[in-house]
Amino acid sequence: MFKNRTIAVIVPAYNEELLIGETLDTIPAFVDRIYVVNDCSTDRTQEMIEDRQQRDSRIVFICHKENGGVGAAIVTGYKRSLDDGIEIAAVMAGDNQMDPAHLSKLLDPIVDGAAEFTKGNRLKYGYWKGMSRWRLFGNLLLNFLNKIASGYWGINDPQNGYTGVSAAALSKLDLDALYPRFAFENDMMIKSNVAGIPMMNVDIPARYGRETSHIRYGSFILETSYFLLKSFFWRVVVKFLRYQHPIYLAYVLGMSLMILGGITTFFGEWWILPFGVALFVTAGIAEARQAVRPMANQSPIKSWR
Repeated sequence: MFKNRTIAVIVPAYNEELLIGETLDTIPAFVDRIYVVNDCSTDRTQEMIEDRQQRDSRIVFICHKENGGVGAAIVTGYKRSLDDGIEIAAVMAGDNQMDPAHLSKLLDPIVDGAAEFTKGNRLKYGYWKGMSRWRLFGNLLLNFLNKIASGYWGINDPQNGYTGVSAAALSKLDLDALYPRFAFENDMMIKSNVAGIPMMNVDIPARYGRETSHIRYGSFILETSYFLLKSFFWRVVVKFLRYQHPIYLAYVLGMSLMILGGITTFFGEWWILPFGVALFVTAGIAEARQAVRPMANQSPIKSWR
């Protein structure tokens, strides 16, 4: 337990035979359960997990029958932690990138009631040491786009999977509707914003070693950018329908005028487009200054799929 709260760590694993053992060996003693989800690995990952399970009774080993993606593996862990009555669930990837020495920093804001969802931030100046320039560029680009898409303007490093979340927050989300693959982190933030879940960044330095990334960054950046654009439209429409707040009305009108202005520009009517852009930017600035509005007694949010 950590400060009288039960804690679980979810470890999604796909072909992590090299580092899964080190990851599990270093998880702090205050963690009550370790849910290791093997997402149909084709190497010795399962063998390595089973070996650690014999040494550590906290490990609960779960095997997917089909490869579902990192998001699906995390959701499996979330569901199991809810079933077991765990109060806070953290995520640590099976490649040992997430330093367990910083786990308590992710848990403290949740225990103290300052947030229900915490995320590590490697994008503080100096904390991205070891990150390649291409990877840093992609993270900074997606960081900006994710602010717009999610509405969490004060949160950085959305692609960082080192997170903590309360059981209360998880119960507000439709876990089955979350994106199952690498855009999972973005989708969870977007859905959390709509559900009114308070979120906080925790500055944690990047750590890179012998791990091998399964992400192809060029295609990932393009695909995630498109996903964020689509998800932004969904979030704005849902929040407008739920709240009828002027900010979301301004977003809708701004987007509509930008589309209309893009068409009318070809016919010499250029003034509509900049007016739509100005309205859209004004809405973004206003939202950035507004705290997330909680949604009382609302059912879990589903997305357009």
